[in-house]
Amino acid sequence: MAVERVRVGYVELTEEESKRLLKEVQRDQQAETLEDLQRIMENYDARMMESESGLIQEVIEEAEGKPTITEDEIEVFPKVEGGKSYRIQASSKGIIE
Repeated sequence: MAVERVRVGYVELTEEESKRLLKEVQRDQQAETLEDLQRIMENYDARMMESESGLIQEVIEEAEGKPTITEDEIEVFPKVEGGKSYRIQASSKGIIE
């Protein structure tokens, strides 16, 4: 059965996020398919990270009462030290008012 959504630790990525991560891992020539990626991700964990880019602008806009759009990232990192970590943009964007 073809893998469409990759699971990394307790995080199940969307199809879009899975494709983004596959592109990142392909740069290291470690995976060609989502099935390859899923096998590699058995040794990884993930967490949601709030993007730091534009943080000052968001703070200014919040102070002025303007709604801001937050963009989160997913950090994928090895369960044991020494491996490569990856960051991809999360699919969901939320407007904070």
